[in-house]
Amino acid sequence: MKIIVDADAQPAKEAILRAAEKYGIKTVFVMSTSHFSEKNSGADEVIMVDNRKQETDIKIMNISKRGDIAVTQDSGLGLFLSSKGVTVISQRGRLLSENDLQVKNNIAAIEKKAMRKKCGKIKVHGPSAFTEQDSKRLEQTIERVITQSKGAGN
Repeated sequence: MKIIVDADAQPAKEAILRAAEKYGIKTVFVMSTSHFSEKNSGADEVIMVDNRKQETDIKIMNISKRGDIAVTQDSGLGLFLSSKGVTVISQRGRLLSENDLQVKNNIAAIEKKAMRKKCGKIKVHGPSAFTEQDSKRLEQTIERVITQSKGAGN
């Protein structure tokens, strides 16, 4: 088991590292070259990919295995990983089922279509600001998944 982080837009890297260290789980941060910073140096492994569209997602798809944990805000990537047997957690600490991810993916498609049309007064708002509570929830969710997995004998 390892924790794979879509680190391009992950504000709670420290919370992930704390949870992983507590249980001795390997952390892998995957990011494009344009997103590297010294904050990423705490991961067991940092994988840098080219700055091309979807390059990070493709790398995460290739290195993930059944039983891993993935932290991502990308519903399309999450849907793929979930079908592979990877536990998917949102960057805000929500455990995402395959159904949740399908709904999120459909909503994202509708929002993109609305933005392309730009008709009427359709406004698509981004997520609210990331809070310390989100960071704590993420850490607790990762710990819960790890303990449940270890209890199941994985």
